[in-house]
Amino acid sequence: MHFDLGPTICFMGVTGSHAYGMARATSDVDVRGCCIPPKAVRNSPFKTFDQFTHSAKAGRPPIGEKWDVMDAALRKHASAKDFWEKNNDEVDLEIDAIGKLVKLMADANPNKLELLFLDADDILHMTDAWATLRACRDLFLSTKVKFTYAGYAHSQLKRIKGHRAWLMDPPKVEPKRSDFDLPESTVLSADDRNRLDEAIRKIIRDWGVEDGLDEYIKGAAQDVLRERMIDFQSTVLRCEDSLLDEKVYDLAAASVGLSKDVLYALKMERKYRGARKTWEQYKRWERERNEKRAALEAAHGFDTKHGAHLIRLLRTGLEILKGKGLQVKRPDASDLLAIRDGAYSYDDLLAEAEKLDGQMNEAYKNSALPKKPDTEAIERIYLEILDRHG
Repeated sequence: MHFDLGPTICFMGVTGSHAYGMARATSDVDVRGCCIPPKAVRNSPFKTFDQFTHSAKAGRPPIGEKWDVMDAALRKHASAKDFWEKNNDEVDLEIDAIGKLVKLMADANPNKLELLFLDADDILHMTDAWATLRACRDLFLSTKVKFTYAGYAHSQLKRIKGHRAWLMDPPKVEPKRSDFDLPESTVLSADDRNRLDEAIRKIIRDWGVEDGLDEYIKGAAQDVLRERMIDFQSTVLRCEDSLLDEKVYDLAAASVGLSKDVLYALKMERKYRGARKTWEQYKRWERERNEKRAALEAAHGFDTKHGAHLIRLLRTGLEILKGKGLQVKRPDASDLLAIRDGAYSYDDLLAEAEKLDGQMNEAYKNSALPKKPDTEAIERIYLEILDRHG
């Protein structure tokens, strides 16, 4: 790092379960914050800074006197104080540069946008710079939340489904090349295979199956639109959803003009590598599973903690679209905790998620929020803050 981080921190706040009103006695303390890097760093083409992260396992973070500020505030925090007094060197800390953070908040990143809407009691440290941003926080709200909140929720759901599949029917043997009618040595060199595969994927991208989405819809949010496209594509191609990607790939591959033997070899190599990836992901999941999460999955057939956050994200996004603002401290915390404790079956969870997703679609159509935030107004405020800090 090119500067002393502590004096540049303009905001720190408690996030996660403590901020949502969903904390238990054993809930870890997560703190996120913002800093304004010195002008010499902001203007340098070489001395860049985007984010500082610090794991609870690494002891005290190097933030100077801001540690004392954070420590004193956490000892008074309604839900975090008991855990903090017993584990007061254990904090997961994440500090973003103000420029990066403002951009992510304007993009409606759920983990970042909520920082502007934390309850006052969850703010551990705030300077005039952050108070200025917080005062204009409604400028950051737009219908982008439809895609980002639903996108993050959909990613949670994919994780839940994937882990449940492994829980119910775990892979039993490591894939071998012979399982896919392949010789021990590859028929195609890696360069040839990658070149052909890229040519095929370019055709798929040109069809708009993988890319071509709205310019501000990225990351997890693309999963939501892709799900919407699946119904249309599977109807046109007349195949089951599980075979859709393979059918699209086959059609694109056929248009490249390769021989049937080469296409078959390429297809089998692709299937083998996909199976290898799944196997490696499963073994890593099995090896690194959190004991508490494993217990939840064993008891309920799915990760109920992921399930609670899935519903929280969808409900929060729906409230924003309906003009109710961003409610970080959840009014439905008791219900979400019940979901976390197993009140919903797996089928109940899927039904609730589907219902909320449909409600978000309707709310999006009728929302009074702008399609995107007023970035010119946000930029003016951002530049004024930087001017005040030299």
